Order: sequence, then C-alpha cells, then structure tokens
Amino acid sequence: MDIQQVAKRAKVSTATVSRVLNRSSNVREKTSAHVRRIIEELNYVPNTNARNLRVGRTRLFGLIISDINNPFFPELIDAFEGLAAEQGIEVIFTHTNYDPRRLQNCVRRLVERNVDAIAIMTSEVDEQALQEATKVQLPLVLLNQRSLQDKYRNVMVEYSRGFQEAVEHLRALGHTAIGFIAGPSHLRSAQRRREAFCLALKRCSLEVCPEWIATTDLRVEGGKIAMQQLLALGHRPTAVVTTNDLMAVGALQAAHLAGVSVPKDLSVIGFDDLPIADMTFPALTTIRLPRSEIAHHAFISLLEGIRTTKVTPCPVVYPRLIIRQSTAPVARTTGGSREAKLSKGNFSRHPKTLFRTLKRRASTQVEFHERHAGLTRVAQK
Repeated sequence: MDIQQVAKRAKVSTATVSRVLNRSSNVREKTSAHVRRIIEELNYVPNTNARNLRVGRTRLFGLIISDINNPFFPELIDAFEGLAAEQGIEVIFTHTNYDPRRLQNCVRRLVERNVDAIAIMTSEVDEQALQEATKVQLPLVLLNQRSLQDKYRNVMVEYSRGFQEAVEHLRALGHTAIGFIAGPSHLRSAQRRREAFCLALKRCSLEVCPEWIATTDLRVEGGKIAMQQLLALGHRPTAVVTTNDLMAVGALQAAHLAGVSVPKDLSVIGFDDLPIADMTFPALTTIRLPRSEIAHHAFISLLEGIRTTKVTPCPVVYPRLIIRQSTAPVARTTGGSREAKLSKGNFSRHPKTLFRTLKRRASTQVEFHERHAGLTRVAQK
C-alpha cells in the first residue's frame, strides 16, 4: 500500500493526500475528512522515513529533563508529549541526572537522531554543551537560564513570588523563626530558590539566620537528614520551608520520629506541589510550580523556532502557594511544665489580674506550708 493507491481510492491527487498527512491547513475540511476516512479504511501507514527525506523534517522533538525518577517531571513530559501528539510530532526524551557533563552527550544523541528541535528542561546548562545543536541551527528552548535568555528561547520562572506568598502566610500565623532546607549549592535552581527565600524573609522584615538553613540533596532522605539537624538546635525554627516536596516529605518523617507534631509544634511548607503533597499526613502546604504551563510554553516556543530564527521571550511562569494542613499558628509554649502552663494561662491577661492571681497562689502555698508544719508538730508530740 502506497500514497498513490490512497489518492486513487479517494479520487484526489497525491499532493492532497500528502497535505492531509502533514495536517496542512490548505485542504478543505470536507476533503480532509474524506481522505482520512480512506486512509483508515485501507489501514494505510505512511512511510515516515521516505516522507522525511522529501520534506527535510522528521516531525520529531527532543526533550531533556534532569531526573527521570523525580516526580516533578512526569506531568511536564505528559503535557509536552500531549501537545506534540496533537501536531503529529513524536518525542524522544532523556535525562542528565543533574550532571551538567551529561547534557552535551544528550544533545549530541538527539542531533544524531535528526530531531527538529530540543527542549532542555533542566536547570544545569553549560552553553558549551549546546554547540552540537547550534552548529546545525537547531531550535532550542531552555528552562530559566537567565544568563542565556538573550541568545536562546527561555521559559522563565519567577520563584520570588511563590516564596513571598509562603513567608507572608507563615508571618500571618505568627512565625518569625523560619528555617529553610536548601538544595546543593552547585545546582543553579537550588541557588535561585534559596535566594528567593532569603529575599522573601527580608521583604517581611524577618531575620535570615544561617543556623536555620540546612543544605542537602534534593531527595526524601536529604530532607529527613536536614530536618534532624534543625530539630537538634538549641533554639530551633518554628516553621521550615523546603526546596522541593520530596525534601518536605523527608522533613515530615524526621519530625514524626522526633515526636514533633506538625503543624502543632512545627509548620512545614514544600515546593512544586507534586501529587504526593496531597497524600502526606498532614497534607502538605506547598508552592505550586505549574509543570503543564512550562511544557506548553516550551512546546509553543519550539514551534516558533522552526518558523523563525528570531528569539522571542516566553511568558513568565509564576508559582503560587497552596495551603493545606501542614501549617498552623505558632505554638506559644515549648513544653508541658507547670511554668509553661502558667505562662500560657496568664501572660495574655491584664497585668493587675496577673498580679492578683500570682499573689493568691502564693498565699495558698504559704497556708499549705503552715498547715503542713502544724500537722508535723502535732505528730511529733
């Protein structure tokens, strides 16, 4: 079965069949529907290799991510692939495992596969690694690479807005001692999130306490270890924000093992809003980074890159706070001692009322001791 037989059966030219296969807008909808019906009846499968040789296009996009095991990326991949399928484009994806040195190899392999464009949705980008693609003038789109936004298409993320909302939320709950679990300092995305958090504290007139910032990897175990470090401090924060939701899950585990109640004794906020955030106990308050929106902007940018070499800016993506059950008003006491309970029960009262209460308790204690002394003397007689 070939395209000539399809054209003969549909009583149209082979050019018309080709336009229908390529989803061209130059074919009337009625004709297009008729040709597609004949294609289905004949069970015709186009020879994509032959067609690619004629048009010089593979209708194949490359997608590079940081970590295939990170739950952040499946939604992004799914959204990107869904958009591609609507356009009759296939997607090949690979990952760098947060290693900038692997990026060059990923780009080279995709170029060798003759892809039409590449979306590099990883935070670690060395411009040298892009040379294989730029030599053949392959359209590229990057994720949040501020230093390269004048040279390459970029989907920019404004982290500061999300962290600002998070800190303002905690401040409204009475928290002023706010800690942070940061990602590795060599990762630019982790650096930017840490900087955005510190900026949010300063804007809320809160102290940036280096002792309350624990640095670790981006996984669950890293968050667990970092929270254990924070909980071991003599003067520890009453709330902790994390670089991502996986670390927040580890932080919740550490708090539970230490007998620290979340959110009664400690509030926790994550970042990304992964599906797991709504499954933790308590459900995690987090900063949502819309992956499908990032995928949409990246895909549209690549389509534009195929049509024109002009670098146009992508819309900026703004994270936003999603409030669930892992945050609550700051605890006013740190223990269950009699002194703490006295403080909790009375220091909010009027000073005169507090004085009378304390005086009455002191008198009661004196009377008790006097009675006890009298009983002791009677017993001795």
